[in-house]
Amino acid sequence: MTIISSDVTRAYHDLAVDPKYQHFVRIPDRIIQCIDYFGISCDRDAARARLQSYYLFIGVVDDAIDSDRLETGRLILDYLNTPTTVIDEGARRSNVQLITEVLKHQIRDDVQSQMMDKLQELYDEVVSERCATGMSSYIEHRQLVGSLTAESSYILIQSNLGDGHETLLQFMKQVGALGCLIDSLIDLKKDRRLGLLAFQPTIKDHANLIRCILRGGIRVSLKHPRLCGLFLRAIVDNVRDRFRADPNVALESFVSEQKGTAAGVA
Repeated sequence: MTIISSDVTRAYHDLAVDPKYQHFVRIPDRIIQCIDYFGISCDRDAARARLQSYYLFIGVVDDAIDSDRLETGRLILDYLNTPTTVIDEGARRSNVQLITEVLKHQIRDDVQSQMMDKLQELYDEVVSERCATGMSSYIEHRQLVGSLTAESSYILIQSNLGDGHETLLQFMKQVGALGCLIDSLIDLKKDRRLGLLAFQPTIKDHANLIRCILRGGIRVSLKHPRLCGLFLRAIVDNVRDRFRADPNVALESFVSEQKGTAAGVA
């Protein structure tokens, strides 16, 4: 059983109220609303706690990878897959280490292997996305990233759901893929400036991305019209929260520590 100290709990709370991660922190409640929409029974408190740790993890790791440290994703996965009995003060030295330890606490033993396989798929897809040489390929990769992100969160909370949740998985994957495209549209200019794209998007590329988003949004809205308001609020929040600060500089200490550990093992 993993033990979390009160100091680490406070550090985790501080991370959860950081303005630059509010888009991710709001996702769990939206997922809970979708669960209610489908009429699925759910242990809301447990599911919300797991989803918050997961989406904060996604937000922090996203910052790390966007800082052009792709190898950090591999180090984090290795670290996530190691057993932990105590989350100590060292976990507070970087947001990455802190949230990785907290997420480890939320992953049940019976889904550990499945969760790690899915997160590995997600990381591989993020790496492949960086090699996309055109908008069509980029869109395909981004949709897969969004779908895998949603599927991983579903695996994490599956034990908290009642019967009939199979349809929820397909819905979450569809919305995850669409949400990832919306993120891409918002961040495309910044990603190009940071050199995160292997191609230079043209006006036509932007139009194709917008067309794909509209097509997917209309498809989901027509099938689930009662959720339109929820989707629109999510988009507004996403746009509002994009102006985030630079990734925590303490990330570098985490990467250095993990490289040193790997060298020692070798």
